This record gives sequence, C-alpha cells and structure tokens, in this order.
Amino acid sequence: MSHQLGIPKPALNSLVQMVDYDAQVKPGEEVVILAHIDGLYGSDNLVDEQAVSWTQAVVQSRGANCSILWIDEIMKAHEWRLPPVVKGAIANADLFINTSLDLAIEEIAEFRKYIEEVNTWYVRMFPVTAPLLMSEWAQTPHELVVMVRHVSSDPFMTHMAKFVMTDPNGTELEGYTLDPVQRPGIPGMPYNSWRRDASHYIPYPEWVHPPINCQDVNGVLFFNCMLPWWSRYMGVDPAWADPVRIDVKDSRMVKISGGKEADAINRFLKVMEGKVGEGIWKFDTFHFGIHPNAKVTDDQCPHAIYKRIIDHSHYSNLHWHVGSAPANDNYHYYPHITADIRNVTLKVNDTLVYDEGYLMCLQDPRVLEVAAKYPDLPGVPDRL
Repeated sequence: MSHQLGIPKPALNSLVQMVDYDAQVKPGEEVVILAHIDGLYGSDNLVDEQAVSWTQAVVQSRGANCSILWIDEIMKAHEWRLPPVVKGAIANADLFINTSLDLAIEEIAEFRKYIEEVNTWYVRMFPVTAPLLMSEWAQTPHELVVMVRHVSSDPFMTHMAKFVMTDPNGTELEGYTLDPVQRPGIPGMPYNSWRRDASHYIPYPEWVHPPINCQDVNGVLFFNCMLPWWSRYMGVDPAWADPVRIDVKDSRMVKISGGKEADAINRFLKVMEGKVGEGIWKFDTFHFGIHPNAKVTDDQCPHAIYKRIIDHSHYSNLHWHVGSAPANDNYHYYPHITADIRNVTLKVNDTLVYDEGYLMCLQDPRVLEVAAKYPDLPGVPDRL
C-alpha cells in the first residue's frame, strides 16, 4: 500500500493508526478534512498540503468518500465562531477530520454542542504536516496510548483520596480528589470505549487523561509553560524562562506573582472575571498527558506554538486549570487556560503516580502487553 499510495512507510504507519483504529473509517462513509489556507503561509493553523493529501488518500483507500474544505477565517478575540460553511460540512459528514488550531472544541462551546447535536464523529488531527506524520509520536499505536490513559486512572478511582504534589521548582500542593463518577467519562470506563461512549470527539493521537476534580487544594504552584490557544490572546509565549507562582488557598488562587507573564495572566483573568464570574479564580482541576512518545525535534516542528501543543500530551506533562469557570449564556467559550509542569512527583494515598516526571504506570504489565503487540512501532521508552 505504501508504494500504491506514494506515502512513506512512517507516515503510512501514522495514518493507518488514525484511519483504522482511531476514526475507524468504514466503506461508503462521507469524510471531510478541514484546513486553513493561512496555515500554509505561517499562521498558527499549521498544516501542509502533503499531509492533507496523504490523509485523503488513506481514507479513500478504505472505500470512503473524502472531501477537503479549505477555509480562510480570521478569528477575533472573544468573538470566535464556527463558520456556517463548516457547520454545513459537518452536518453532511459521517466523520469530520479537523487540522485547525483556532477551531477547538476544548474552547468553543458552540463547536462542542454542534458536534453532539448532529452526531458526526469528530477527529482532531494533531500531526498536521508531513514531518509530523513521520514522527514516532504520530506512529505510536493508538491502542497503546489508550491503554496508558486507562491504566493511569486507577489511582483516582477512590473518592476523597489525598494527594501530595511537588516539583523541583518549588511546587507544593495538597488536596483531595473527588469521586470520578461526578464527571462523565472519567476513570473506570472500558479502556477502549471512553471517547466513543462519552462524546463524539476523538483526538489523534490521544493526548490527555480526563480532568480530575479536587477539593481542599492548598499550597503553591510554580509553572513556566501553558497551552498556547489562550496564551496567544494573553500576550504570553507558550513557554518562558522564569516560573510564575500561584498561591492557592481552599481551592482558590489568591495570588499570582512573577515577571511579565504573571502580570499578563493577572490582567487577563480580571477581564475574564467580568465574562464568566468568580469561577475564573477557582483552582480545583488537574490532569496530565498520557502519550509515551509525544516529543518532536525542532526540525520536525520548528513552530514553537504547535510544538508546545505536542509537548502538552507527553506523559511527563501535568497541568492545572487556571480557573474552572464554565461557558455561559453570554460567553460561549470555555476558559481552558493551563499551568503546565514537567517534573512532578505525585502521590495519591499510598500510590506513587509520578516520580520526578515519570508516569509510573508506563511499566504496568497491561501497558507493556499492548506495546509488545506492535514490535515494529514506537513503544514505551525506558526511564532515563
């Protein structure tokens, strides 16, 4: 097939994982791939025509009909929208593959609700260029990453489990995790069904453990990177040199201090308070990356903002939500601002979940058993 489609074997490995195991494309389905024209010329909506063409070819090789929709949509802060032409494409498709950074259902409530309303399966495709499709990150078996997510849930199945979180930068947090059944789709669901049973949203590659709700959180967090979707509108780089400090008392941020990044974050949160209320100061939710190989080189991805998105899904990356305010009738967006740390040690009751940035469940027999099924694909890296 590699020869027939003219696709290099590493990229084909990646697309087979997405098309066959993640999206599960079937003959006769209508599939639409969305991409931004501006992404070809240096915008944050990174994409290239080769990656889109390869994706279309593999989808069509499964007997599905596959169309490509190129759009030119400039997003305005706090006025983000789901363009009507995109709505029409989604409504008439069985599967919608999205390469856009701007159009993200993690942030745009209208998008998330619309996907559920029309019952179209949605894949967010993260390897959006040919070099990224050739990476070990993209080639890692979908089943392996899903198993890591499933096994990593085990320590969070106990209601009111005490956690202690530290890192070398000075982070010291304590609190209690809440009953996972309070949030649909969190730990405990069969490892291969969570996405399909809880929503119509299936990212490729799978990237994070479901959010863990907490209470009675106290201490300090030091962080020096965040997801770039919101940082762009805050005037903050996705990563910076001097950590920002958040002081937390009773699951609420009481002080944010540091350099210019802290000033920008404070200003932005005060603006957001006027839009979503006091919930923007809550500090009660964290989760973490679950991908064993979510690291790419500068040659594979010279785009700093997009590289940060990939890093966010690496198993060593744990992040807290900076605020837990939901969207509302007047503000149709989720303030999904994150504070990411990379070398955490985390203990939940008597279980060591992280040891200096290493996710301990990577050595679980269930994870290693799945990795052994794919000897020719990237597996679980040794601990350094």
